[in-house]
Amino acid sequence: MIQRANVEQMKSSELLRLARVLKLPILDRKIARESLVDKIMVEIEARNKREFIEMKLNSPAIKIENLIKRFGKKVAVWGLNLKVNPGEIVGLVGPNGAGKTTTLRILTGIIKPTSGSVEVDGYDMLDNPIPAKSAIGYIPEKPTCYPSLTVREYVTFMARIYEVPNEIALVRMRQFVDMFQLDEYLDSYIGTLSKGNLQRALLVGIFVRDPPYVLALDEPIYGLDPRGAWNLKAYLRQLRDEGSAILISTHILEVASDLCDRFVIMNEGSVVGRGTLEELLASQKEARSLEEVFLSLTGGIPE
Repeated sequence: MIQRANVEQMKSSELLRLARVLKLPILDRKIARESLVDKIMVEIEARNKREFIEMKLNSPAIKIENLIKRFGKKVAVWGLNLKVNPGEIVGLVGPNGAGKTTTLRILTGIIKPTSGSVEVDGYDMLDNPIPAKSAIGYIPEKPTCYPSLTVREYVTFMARIYEVPNEIALVRMRQFVDMFQLDEYLDSYIGTLSKGNLQRALLVGIFVRDPPYVLALDEPIYGLDPRGAWNLKAYLRQLRDEGSAILISTHILEVASDLCDRFVIMNEGSVVGRGTLEELLASQKEARSLEEVFLSLTGGIPE
């Protein structure tokens, strides 16, 4: 749903482009910015009344059952069961090599499991890969993208992949380019961006469509500066409250404890603990924080 505040933050050239996309008849040689915004909002509100469909995710939005993944003789994930419901953020935490990234790559259809099942918004990833992949937004641990596209071209491409109407794509691109301070890089090639700016570009790409979302985020804060991290965490909390389902994989416990409603702790491919922070603390009597719970379950608290 397009809000007036998001339209008002658009540049004048973007407002004119939006007016053309909406096919507004503008006959004045000069038109005041406020008047143009008024005309745009009248048309958008009329379209909303005609076309509005309230979107809700299936529950659970992410469903992983008895997941096993082997690479040769190495077992990367063993017997994982995990659900994420709309309206919650679940933290998949564990040390390096615990199986977190492998789990997210299976969840998003990048690799196939050895056995077990994965569903995204009710779609089985093996039986119905296209609708399952269409339902999920993914940020990989090591952000990669099309180096020969500009940021603007990449976000436009993502909007087309998600079948986002042009008017919504234009407004949301400006909203999130401003949120993640990417304006000066809009016409820069992806291949020239720093890791942090590439991370921001990928975030704009998955947020260009309307929520609610199913999100799988692998170390999403890593590479962002403090302002970018703050904005992302605030927006993820807002999305959760509005009904999105979010799975965050991280070994940065400060991020997990700050964002997540409950946790699944992995070690060497297996789940060694799960629950809310209160439940985990109750299960580990000597632990006083998520960090101490984590250490206790993944090899013991150092002397």
